[in-house]
Amino acid sequence: MYSFRFSNCAAWLRGRAGIPIVAGVMTILLLSAFHFTAPAGAIAPLQASVVVQVDDQAQLIREIAFTEAISGLKALEVTGLDVVTQSFSFGDAVCSIAGVGCPAEDCFCSTNYWSYWYWDDVAGWQGYPVGAGNSVISQTGAIEGWRWGEFGDTLRPVTATLQAAAALPWLAARQTITGDLGSVGATVESVLAFGANQQQNPSAHAYLAATGAGYARISASAAGKLAVALSAADACLPSGAPTPSTYFSPTLGAYSTQSGVNTWAILGTVALSETAPAAAIDYLAAQIQPDGGWEWAPGWGSDTNATALTIQALIAAGESITSTAVISGLAYLDATQNSDGGFPYAADSSGALSDANSTAYAIQALFAAGEDPYAPRWTGSGGSPFDYLTTMQLADGSFAWQLGAGANQLATQQVIPALLGQTYPLDRRTLASCPGIYLPLVQN
Repeated sequence: MYSFRFSNCAAWLRGRAGIPIVAGVMTILLLSAFHFTAPAGAIAPLQASVVVQVDDQAQLIREIAFTEAISGLKALEVTGLDVVTQSFSFGDAVCSIAGVGCPAEDCFCSTNYWSYWYWDDVAGWQGYPVGAGNSVISQTGAIEGWRWGEFGDTLRPVTATLQAAAALPWLAARQTITGDLGSVGATVESVLAFGANQQQNPSAHAYLAATGAGYARISASAAGKLAVALSAADACLPSGAPTPSTYFSPTLGAYSTQSGVNTWAILGTVALSETAPAAAIDYLAAQIQPDGGWEWAPGWGSDTNATALTIQALIAAGESITSTAVISGLAYLDATQNSDGGFPYAADSSGALSDANSTAYAIQALFAAGEDPYAPRWTGSGGSPFDYLTTMQLADGSFAWQLGAGANQLATQQVIPALLGQTYPLDRRTLASCPGIYLPLVQN
């Protein structure tokens, strides 16, 4: 990105302790954006994509429509995300997006800042030396980018994020008028997918408010997955629904004898802003298999899904990414990955073919552990895990489970968080209880 200094900005920034001059100026300039000359009598509607990266990997995307040329700042505001700005004599600065950043009264409270970019199909993310309030977007297909980070940080490539943007409408179309997708479990998976993009789904939330209590009574893993989904959605907890902590056994020192159940229970506990018992964390870590992986249930053998979820659960609960457990889990995933870049369910499964669901979970584990899925370690002769997922997306935006298998709802649901660089739990918050009644009938 360009490094411009304007004297009036620099003088002000010198008084800001802890804020590098260049980084501060870059924030004020809000550098980057597509710059087009607005054609006379532009035909509506025009469309653009706005990508917001809130940390090193997690992204949100919003598709916007407009009828005439707009500025980059206006495009950001049109997304519906919560945008906090502060006005200065030299223009407006973006302080916070989607709750990430600084308050308006102290817009430069951190060495991190919101930098502003545009996507070029050849050169990737690029900066542009005008403020977002002065940039002009007047052409369909523009891709705007915002990144919360320090000076020099850039955004992840946009390809995977655009794939998620194409998959979400396909998934939304599967919902019935009552908000469900055929079952409570399938609806939870969709709320996870939409929650990864911070999209509200009121009808699905209402459906889960009525049916979620019965679902959470199935097991600690069901209660945990529901908690992760509702926390991401900032929805209410169904009246009468047990939380994962309900299932913890002090005698056993865990939620279950099954690793898969323990992973979702720990993830759900953390999602509800509760502390997972140390005994449960130790119990899960000790369930590691001789090959470095985890199995869903005793006797099943290690698999990539249980291992990827365990890595995320342990790290979410406070385990270091350099711990023996995490390193061993990554080694198992490394040994199991196929040359096409994808991951199979398990190395000894039928044909050991890669599938979209397992690859998505593995990507989330890599991100949680601070790994780069595009790094040489995770890139086979056929490309990276993201390259494999590209081959699984169909023209309508959905994903196949395996090549040639056709559109698969569960694969589409589980791929979306990975494409957006999101790891579990997607958010952490205390949930209020839903008012009203619940329906005990549960469809798995």
